[in-house]
Amino acid sequence: MRLGGADLVWAFDGRDGRDDGLRAMVGFYVSHLRDLLPAGAESDDPFTQIVADLADDPTERMLGNQRLSRLFPPALTDGEQAGEFWRDSIHNQTRARIADAEVVGADLEAFDGFVPVRLDRVDAWAKTLGALRLFWYSELAGTERLAEPVAAMVEANPGLADLIDWLGYLLEDLMESRTACLGAEASLDPEQFTATDQ
Repeated sequence: MRLGGADLVWAFDGRDGRDDGLRAMVGFYVSHLRDLLPAGAESDDPFTQIVADLADDPTERMLGNQRLSRLFPPALTDGEQAGEFWRDSIHNQTRARIADAEVVGADLEAFDGFVPVRLDRVDAWAKTLGALRLFWYSELAGTERLAEPVAAMVEANPGLADLIDWLGYLLEDLMESRTACLGAEASLDPEQFTATDQ
């Protein structure tokens, strides 16, 4: 049978405090993202949000934050054109990233131990795990898009290097599990997971 959006295709191992650790990282990441949104951006009124966006240029705030600037690489090599691209795209990209992170946060809150991930939520998890990895990777490699960390930085920050490796492992495991479930047309058993309200 073909899998639907509600079928489970991966489980994050949140035991031994890993759920709290990932939840804290997601919260820290979202707090940085919110700094890129203008005052009034949280309004439910679309017109108020559009006006706030048009009056705000988040480029300098993004470029001034090493972790965030790695997440918004310039799409164009020309500085002026890159600036125009950022002005036109950062707000929307930021809202999309926050929405994805909130999906992950909601899943982490809903389960104890292993956290199941539905097929229709895989993209949000993949985007958030990938962004978190880049977010912390900037500490070792800097903000340039293709920059690699030098050995001295890795040796000086072994915990951070391990964190980046762990996030990479989670992302790879997520994608492999989704592919396997889709290939086998089989969902994970929802009875294996414990909801927090049980």
